[in-house]
Amino acid sequence: LFSVNRNEIYVSAALQERLGLLWQTQTGLTASTEELDSLVNNWIEEEVLYQEALRLGLNQEDSIIRRRLVQKLNFIAESDPLPSPEMASVEDFYQSRLANYTLPVRYSFRQLYFQQREDALTALNQISAGQAATDFGETSMLSSNYAYRSVLDLNASLGSGFAEQLQELETGSWQGPVTSGFGLHLIFLTNIHPEEVTPFSAITEQVLQDYAQYQQENARLLYLENLLQEYDIVVEAR
Repeated sequence: LFSVNRNEIYVSAALQERLGLLWQTQTGLTASTEELDSLVNNWIEEEVLYQEALRLGLNQEDSIIRRRLVQKLNFIAESDPLPSPEMASVEDFYQSRLANYTLPVRYSFRQLYFQQREDALTALNQISAGQAATDFGETSMLSSNYAYRSVLDLNASLGSGFAEQLQELETGSWQGPVTSGFGLHLIFLTNIHPEEVTPFSAITEQVLQDYAQYQQENARLLYLENLLQEYDIVVEAR
């Protein structure tokens, strides 16, 4: 801390204690006398450079410093302790954002993998004629069964556009071939699971976390709104 005289730096006992506690937090060890002296000397050197930078105006028009200060003030605005939420308020929050807690359409199916279209079509004809599906398909690292997989999920794991082809299939029979990023597949679509809202009771903890984040953001916006009222904003015409 600086005294009234700008050229004097006063290192209080409280500051030395904070430096020691910071060292202990970072290392798990209590600072020795020599280590504490070194911490104090490092702080003094840093403080001198910081104050000199301020004197020279190096903090002015510096976009990096500007962003850091804004980030710190936003953090302060969001860090005030918030009262424990009423569960009714949390449930209202959940109801107003049901789309965020709704599972998308998902697919469950079995697949047989082929490298050549002719082999896949031959297998499909023979399966349709009554031969066991387990007699067909080539070895791959892909799973033979996929359950409750969304469009996003399937396209990420099997290639863009794979899931959209499933939308053209019917459940209960072997169909295809369907193209993936790996090759060709015969598909037995066992189920198409429609969109489904996850019950509040099943995701209460997640909703509580989302609500807390929402409250923090609201606190920041309210803080900013109150600050804006204290300023006269003048935007020069272009």
